[in-house]
Amino acid sequence: MYEWRRPTILDMISALFLFLLLREWLLPLQELTDTGALWPFYTIAGTVILMDLFLPYRWLTFPFKLLGVLWLLHAAFFDTSFWEKEWLIDLYAQIVRDMPLVLSQDWGAMSVISRNGMFDLMLLVMISMITYLVLEQRQVLWFVVMTEAYLALLDTFMPYEADGGIVRSLLYGFLLLAISHLTKVTSIATLNGKRGWMVANAIMAPLLVLGVSIGIAYTAPKKEASWPDPISYLMGSDQATTAVGMKKVGYDNNDSQLGGPFVSDNTLVFTGLTNERSYWRGDSKDIYTGAGWEKGKRDYESILDLKNYEWKNALFHGTETKEVKASLYFSGPLQYATVFYPGQLKKVTDYTPENATVVYDTWNQQLEIRAGKINLIPPSGAAHSQPVVGPNTLLMKLKQYNVEAEVPIISEKAITQAGSQYPIEIRTHYLQLPEQLPPRVKELAEEITKDAPTPYQKVRAIENYLRSSGKYKYETTDVPVPEQGQDFVDQFLFESFRGYCDHFSTSMAVMLRTLDIPTRWVKGFAPGQRVGADDAGNDIMEVRSKDAHSWVEVYFPNMGWIPFEATSSFTSPVRIKYDLHTEEAQAPIPLPDLGNQGALNRGDGRFDELEGADAISNRGFQIPWQVNALFVGALAAAGFVAWRRRQKITIWWLRRKWSQLEKDQYADRYHLLMRMMESVHSRRQAGETMREYVNRLHISGDKRQDLRFLTEIYERMIYGMKGIEQKARSIVEELMERLTRQLKP
Repeated sequence: MYEWRRPTILDMISALFLFLLLREWLLPLQELTDTGALWPFYTIAGTVILMDLFLPYRWLTFPFKLLGVLWLLHAAFFDTSFWEKEWLIDLYAQIVRDMPLVLSQDWGAMSVISRNGMFDLMLLVMISMITYLVLEQRQVLWFVVMTEAYLALLDTFMPYEADGGIVRSLLYGFLLLAISHLTKVTSIATLNGKRGWMVANAIMAPLLVLGVSIGIAYTAPKKEASWPDPISYLMGSDQATTAVGMKKVGYDNNDSQLGGPFVSDNTLVFTGLTNERSYWRGDSKDIYTGAGWEKGKRDYESILDLKNYEWKNALFHGTETKEVKASLYFSGPLQYATVFYPGQLKKVTDYTPENATVVYDTWNQQLEIRAGKINLIPPSGAAHSQPVVGPNTLLMKLKQYNVEAEVPIISEKAITQAGSQYPIEIRTHYLQLPEQLPPRVKELAEEITKDAPTPYQKVRAIENYLRSSGKYKYETTDVPVPEQGQDFVDQFLFESFRGYCDHFSTSMAVMLRTLDIPTRWVKGFAPGQRVGADDAGNDIMEVRSKDAHSWVEVYFPNMGWIPFEATSSFTSPVRIKYDLHTEEAQAPIPLPDLGNQGALNRGDGRFDELEGADAISNRGFQIPWQVNALFVGALAAAGFVAWRRRQKITIWWLRRKWSQLEKDQYADRYHLLMRMMESVHSRRQAGETMREYVNRLHISGDKRQDLRFLTEIYERMIYGMKGIEQKARSIVEELMERLTRQLKP
């Protein structure tokens, strides 16, 4: 029979190392999937470990764990109070609605709430089993080996650098094994004289092994790998050719030749402090050459006094906005002469060096930093020949600066009704396409948008097709380089079907241009990884070279340039307010018939989930009676199990209260002991004294003798007003500890 024991310091240390190992399993999610924040998963892992460590009867902890999952879902997706029932009804409706999709394994069509709820439950169950096997059964080695194998597979076959995780997991796992061994040794060493010696020997060996191995690994000379790349070997590709085309991901001004594989670069670019997570915009380009992007028209403006300059409606106008304030700090080796900002820039202040000036490209909204001012000689034939002060021709990199900006909140009604009356200048420069663009690119765009009447619906249809059709895979390493004369977009859409953000964003921009919708290609950085918060609640974001990203801006009349995200593993930078109401049901945003490609109909209100907007409730949803009956049956079964185990629950609760009392509170501790006796044996009758009750109990002679002695001490304290003698204290404590430990239902 399972008997719970109070966790020791060694058990708590083991739990800490187990959590660190579980963290290594969760870290890759942020790079390999579209997972935004990992704190909910960390919370689940930590809470499950603590509950299983400090609470007995694992089945009793599951209601509390489920309540914690509900709290996490509410905190992430709902704005109403946790104690209101409306959000629970919405959650229940979405789960039941998505249940057939689970059975058909159509994960992409599920709502984001259902997917998160299922993943949280799976994580809860798995971590509960792992804590049982590792912390209770002391089966540590298998989990350490599985963790190392998992990270090695990700490092080998996926675009994830697991070098640090493999080393950390080996360290955590070795220490967890040492603590587990030490726990067994301390349980064997019962004699005080031998206990310290055995513990010292048990912990000294692991520490020596760790110290020697880490020291050798750090100081020993390193040599390049002599084995071939397993991916290239298994796929039969030429390793030398692949190595030549491999490059590091990062922000680069040269985008004339896109495509080919890259390796992730974890170098820190800047640390951002912001009240709103958003993309960091750097530059835009308007000419698609068939191989990459170049800048066409440029319109430069000199800004000599940057801190007093204000931008107004540089990107968009006529929409609701949210104010964003951010501070950027550059301290690493990668620094740029470009100002990065979220949304639409309004002001740049508090920058260093203070002598910085700016050349502003008003056509592409790019800010290039220059090293102070110089006297410019006017061209010959000018009206005056006096020197003109302008920005220096030398580029300069800012170490830090603050930006004030705003991000758009788009009205679906307004953007749907924006129409297609584009200004002549916009049509002239942002509908350009190369003459050699294969006709099937336009044919595919027309097929995707054949049921979309407005430009906005066409934009969303193509965006949704690239993100969610399942036909295109996000890939960074196994990416072919276009052949000479081969169109970059055509190769991605019809041949390789795999690529990264440059492939998705360029394909969306080009397909929209074939439909006479003005677009341009934008580059900068994704929001980065949140590493903390300041006292005001602002997020502290670390933006690294691997966060370099590209997306699309689409022009809408009377609104301006609105950003869209075509890459499935990234969250869209635009937030949509769904205020379009018509008498008829809104037409779905279509996808073409893809046969067995698993096309998803995204016209059911789920676009707001892609954009990170609030979940839309289905008020008219009718819950099947079978589901309600199953829910009631589960509650009844849980109640029956709790009733059958009521004695165990009562004793556990009384033991917990008993252990929380101070040792000098003898009377209270004695009363709790007698209540446990009543729960296990029989109730004390009315008018029956403690002495009479103890004499009546059907227990063994040694237990009765111990209980009589404790009762006599209690009577002397209550009726004789006498305290416990110092000599008797240790005996009393030992007897009470032994009796409570031996009590079993």
